[in-house]
Amino acid sequence: MPRTIALLRGVGGPTALRMPALREVLASAGLGEVETLQVAGNIVLDDGGRSPGTLTSTIRDAVREAFGFDLPVVVRTHDELVDARARNPFATAAEGRWVQTVFLLEAPAAGTTIEVPADAPEEAVLDGSEVFVRYPEGIGGSKLQAGWFEKRLGVTGTARNANTVAKLIEMSA
Repeated sequence: MPRTIALLRGVGGPTALRMPALREVLASAGLGEVETLQVAGNIVLDDGGRSPGTLTSTIRDAVREAFGFDLPVVVRTHDELVDARARNPFATAAEGRWVQTVFLLEAPAAGTTIEVPADAPEEAVLDGSEVFVRYPEGIGGSKLQAGWFEKRLGVTGTARNANTVAKLIEMSA
């Protein structure tokens, strides 16, 4: 049975979490088969039949209580992650680490669009509750990070590159 993916936003630096401790905390909160990928808040788990909203609250509360950080949590099912990858117009770009999906907590208001500045080399497409971004010159120096999209869309999100999305799909299958 496919598992669920939870993406913590803002893990790192002053809000760094040790992944073994995070797995233990989430298991103690009643979540099953908890695995993490990298040290960036990528979690694959058995949701135990919980709704996405309940799962989001459970994870956010557990992290806040155990570590003192109130980090947003974006939840996607395995099928939703597969669908997002299929909808990504840049998914076949050779530079997978320079293609990101910004997973939003919710879809922006109807009629909302996103426009990349004319002088920016990046390309971006808003599709439902995801923004797909291609960084042909690399991500590090770009001004179009997840926060740039959040501010313009009025919705919290967290970004993962195409390589990470592929690995999360593999882990959650």
